[in-house]
Amino acid sequence: MIEKNWHGVAPDPAWVEHEIERLERAVDEFADAMKAKLAEKARGGWTGWDNPQAKDNIYTAMLAQGAAIKYAKDQEIDIANLAMMLWRLNR
Repeated sequence: MIEKNWHGVAPDPAWVEHEIERLERAVDEFADAMKAKLAEKARGGWTGWDNPQAKDNIYTAMLAQGAAIKYAKDQEIDIANLAMMLWRLNR
């Protein structure tokens, strides 16, 4: 579970920097996996992710893949890629 320090005690700055490094490594690894999956899909002929008219379909696909937690296992990369597409379209 993700936790928040609600006690008002300032965390050790060295610990915070270590935590940030760990988070950045995790994001980099996740981004690499996202890029690999996107390249695989592009090579397979999937296009149109940046078409504003596809926004509803992308949103629906993202919700469908993540809706049932027990079935969403191994879908994290696909869900993240769909979220990226929506993020990009909404900018």
